[in-house]
Amino acid sequence: MQRVRTAVLMSALLALAACGVLPPANLIAPRLSFSDLAIRDVGLSEIRFALQVSAENPNEVDIPLRNVAFELDLLGSAFASGTVAGGQVDLPAHGQREIPVEFTVPTMRLIEVFARLRDASLEGPVYRLRGSATWGHSGIAVPFERSGDLEALRRLRQILGTPASRARGPTDPGARDALLRYSISS
Repeated sequence: MQRVRTAVLMSALLALAACGVLPPANLIAPRLSFSDLAIRDVGLSEIRFALQVSAENPNEVDIPLRNVAFELDLLGSAFASGTVAGGQVDLPAHGQREIPVEFTVPTMRLIEVFARLRDASLEGPVYRLRGSATWGHSGIAVPFERSGDLEALRRLRQILGTPASRARGPTDPGARDALLRYSISS
């Protein structure tokens, strides 16, 4: 009887995998790039942002993600949390898709990051993005984590400078304009 149950369970799992209900074992993480950061709403307690994420799927199968949620750390501290607009996204096999992302930052955290940025070491990873999604309607969790450098923070640091350089103004007169061009075109 135990062998029959095991055989039925294995057959069911193989059928689910063949139908795309389960993620393949050799799934490669999509490549992400970010653009079009916009402020959606400013309040006393929080600021809401919208961001376009370009996701490129290198896999031979579509990636159906639901309940996508994430947390973002900057300079080693919690900064923002958010979700994919609409809560779901399907990445086409060997394709690319623009994904609208919405996130909220408590106003005090944004002020704290600006204050810490002046004295922070920008060696090593500056940001850490972590979160999870579910594979289609299967309920199988797909966690993700990524860390790295943010050039925009380096440019902002140039504008903010050290306390002495702020009194004199930016060391690079074009730094403020360069940051604005970077923010708009990136």
